[in-house]
Amino acid sequence: MKIKHAYLTASNPEALAQFYREIGMPVRFADGERWIQFATDGAAFCIAGLGESAVEPSSNAVVVFEVEKLEGALAKAVDAGGTNISGIRDMGSHGRAAQIRDPQNNLIQFFERAKA
Repeated sequence: MKIKHAYLTASNPEALAQFYREIGMPVRFADGERWIQFATDGAAFCIAGLGESAVEPSSNAVVVFEVEKLEGALAKAVDAGGTNISGIRDMGSHGRAAQIRDPQNNLIQFFERAKA
């Protein structure tokens, strides 16, 4: 398992993205106000709009783990004491994702890339 990306939730993603651009992080990809991903080495850093995020802005950071088999990762997380809180979200050609609360109530996501 590897960390795919971490993101912050923003009610005004573009305004927050401007801050990160100004401190030297160029944008790699933007989907309007829904999702802005910055060019980084290794795991990605992103800003999610309210409709794209798993959390409210006051909760904020979410770590996303890319997995090979989403159902297997969910089962393993639940067996280890986590709680599946969302079911599986189909994101079309991007892949599928699910939200989990770990045993200390932190929100994480598992992401399975769409098969080519």
